Amino acid sequence: MDISVMTVSIPVDGETLEEIKILVDEATHVDLINYSHLLNVTELTDYFLKGFCILAYNDDSDQLVGILTAIDRLGTIDYEWSAVVLPSARKAGIASKMFRELNRNLELRGATADIALVPSTATIGQHMLTSNGYSHEISEITMVANTSPEQTKSEFEITPFVNEGDELINVLKSAFGDTQEEAKEMISFNLQTPNRKLMLAKQANKVLGTATTVDNQEQLWITGLAVHNDARGKGVAKALLNWCKHEAYILGKQQVYLDVETDNDIALSVYQKQGFQTAAHTLFYRRKN
Repeated sequence: MDISVMTVSIPVDGETLEEIKILVDEATHVDLINYSHLLNVTELTDYFLKGFCILAYNDDSDQLVGILTAIDRLGTIDYEWSAVVLPSARKAGIASKMFRELNRNLELRGATADIALVPSTATIGQHMLTSNGYSHEISEITMVANTSPEQTKSEFEITPFVNEGDELINVLKSAFGDTQEEAKEMISFNLQTPNRKLMLAKQANKVLGTATTVDNQEQLWITGLAVHNDARGKGVAKALLNWCKHEAYILGKQQVYLDVETDNDIALSVYQKQGFQTAAHTLFYRRKN
C-alpha cells in the first residue's frame, strides 16, 4: 500500500471533514472508542480554532486511512494531539509516517511543548509514545449527563461575567492554584472565544464559583468549573452544573459533557451525584525535554 501524507490547517473544508467522519465512525465501531472527542472532530471547521490536521491517503484508492489532529487551544504554541488509523490499514506503517510529519510541523511552528492524548485501552499507541520519548502525565475521564428541561431552584444566582475580574481571579487562584497572570489569561480566552460563555455563581453579590460552557454545534461542554475553597460543600458546583444542563437543553442538546482528572475524587463525587457517567478514559503523555 502506497501512502501519501499531507498537512492542512484548521479549519478544514467540508469534503475533508466528511472523509474524516467516515474514518472516525469506522474506527469507533471497531474499537468502541470515542475518537470524535479525542480528535476534536466537531470543531475542525471552527475558524477560531488554532491547529492543523495530518491526513494519510491510500494512493491506489484515494481513501483517507489515517488522521492526526493537533490543537493549540490557548494560542500558546503548546499543542495537544491525537491520531487514529483505519482498522484495516494498521499494519502499513501509517502511524509512524504521521508521527514524523507531526514532528516536522511542530518544529516549523516553533512549538513550546506537545501532549499526546491516547485511549486507556490503546496499549500499542501508549508503547509507541514511550518509545519516542513521551511519559504519562495525567489521566482524564470524560463524563456525560442528560440535559434538564427545567431550571432547578437554587440559593445561588448564576449570571454571565460582566466586570467581576478581581473576584473571579481570586476564585481561580483558590480553586486551581493559578497565578494572577494565568487566571487573567484564562478569563481573557473565555471571553474572546465566540462559542464560550463564562458564567459566575454568586450569593449576596459575591462571586463564589465559575464555569464555562463551550458550544461546538453538536455538543455542549462544561469546562473550568471552580469553587472558592471557602465556599466548598455548600452546593455551588451543583448549582453551576444544573444551570449548564438546562442551558444545554435550551440549545437543543441531548447531553452535556465534561472532563475530569481521575485522581480528583471530590469532583468525581460531585459529578456522579449530578447524574454524570463515565463515557471515556484518556491518558495524557508529554514529550520529555
